[in-house]
Amino acid sequence: MITHHTTLLQTLIDKHNLKSYLEIGVNVRANNFDKIDIYCKIGVDPNSTENGIIRATSDEFFEAAWDIKKPWPFARLLTPVDLIFIDGDHTADQVKRDFENSLRCLSDNGFIVIHDCLPTDEITTCIPRGSQKIWHGDVYKFCMVINYYALKVRTYNIDEGCMVIQKLPGITPNCILPSHRMDKAIKAVTWEQYLNGRKIIMVIQNEVNI
Repeated sequence: MITHHTTLLQTLIDKHNLKSYLEIGVNVRANNFDKIDIYCKIGVDPNSTENGIIRATSDEFFEAAWDIKKPWPFARLLTPVDLIFIDGDHTADQVKRDFENSLRCLSDNGFIVIHDCLPTDEITTCIPRGSQKIWHGDVYKFCMVINYYALKVRTYNIDEGCMVIQKLPGITPNCILPSHRMDKAIKAVTWEQYLNGRKIIMVIQNEVNI
């Protein structure tokens, strides 16, 4: 039974024969990054002091990712990525940017996994973060309004919530809402709307079926 995001990511890799992996928000690489077994993997975190992790914000990383004038290791994203795990800045605005940038470099049949999208207590969603030990941020607000053509979305009720987005081959994903309207929709999501509508809107499944 899959109950943790590391196992979920590895199962996606093994079942779909994925070859490349990008992790946004590594923090401590031994917690997840080092456990991922795949041909090529890249980790990004602005606060990381660990070897092998790109010390940059995700915005900086994606801005440089396809610029051949940039020094190694940014040029490694000249080819599409099969699996991207978003677990960095837990604000809806940043997750939206990370998601949109991830779509630009995602391979056909590729996957994006967003962590911490099913908080159970509103106090863990405060922006900015307070003194609480557990913090999910307002990732859930973006996940409540995500609406793109050519994407298959479901959310697994495991490990604080893992939304899995699969890109369908041969079609360019496009957001149904213009960017400014999506920003307004994100800000308008309330905790009550999330509690009442999350099961249907986020396609929540208690059992992982990949």
